[in-house]
Amino acid sequence: MNPQAATGAGPIIALMAAGESRRFGGIKQLAAIHGQPMCRYLALRLLSLSCPLVVVTGAHAGAVEQSLIDLPLQIVRNDDWPRGLGSSIARAARHVLEVHAHATGLLVCLADQPLTAPGHLQRMLARHREHAHSIIATGHDGRTGPPVLFPRDMLAELATWQDARGAHALLERESGRVEALDAPESPDVDTREDLMRAVSLLDDARHGRFLP
Repeated sequence: MNPQAATGAGPIIALMAAGESRRFGGIKQLAAIHGQPMCRYLALRLLSLSCPLVVVTGAHAGAVEQSLIDLPLQIVRNDDWPRGLGSSIARAARHVLEVHAHATGLLVCLADQPLTAPGHLQRMLARHREHAHSIIATGHDGRTGPPVLFPRDMLAELATWQDARGAHALLERESGRVEALDAPESPDVDTREDLMRAVSLLDDARHGRFLP
């Protein structure tokens, strides 16, 4: 999979692409976004940030991994994917601890959020460079959620995390060290209707009707 070497200090980006996508009625990770599978579309956006990228697969692993085969990233499989998002975050954290000795943190992104803007992620990375011990989360309408950048000192706990909801409980518990960077809403693509809306908004961005 053309794995990237763990060179230099900086965060690792992890793209969560292990879900079964039951509500979607198909393999959501492979749904077409501008002619590309959604997980590939997100991976290419994340690779533009020049950080090592790890993709966590699980359900439909073979098909999802095939869509990424020529990209310069690392793939790790989460055999516990039926337990939910928390188990995939744990798998990514364990990989970083084992392979990326100099990583300063873990930026968790979701493969079903194609509206995630690279500019917002760049701001998160810049804030992490200034405040390496803070949790940098995405804020919208007073709520925080993914993408979330966790500092290195939290990786050991994340490596055993099993909450099916992801890391929401951890963000609540550690609210005193959470910094929220506001961003436009980037809803999950859970249904075909969500996908159509996301594609329409991305088309608007392409034609300059709003800036991503």
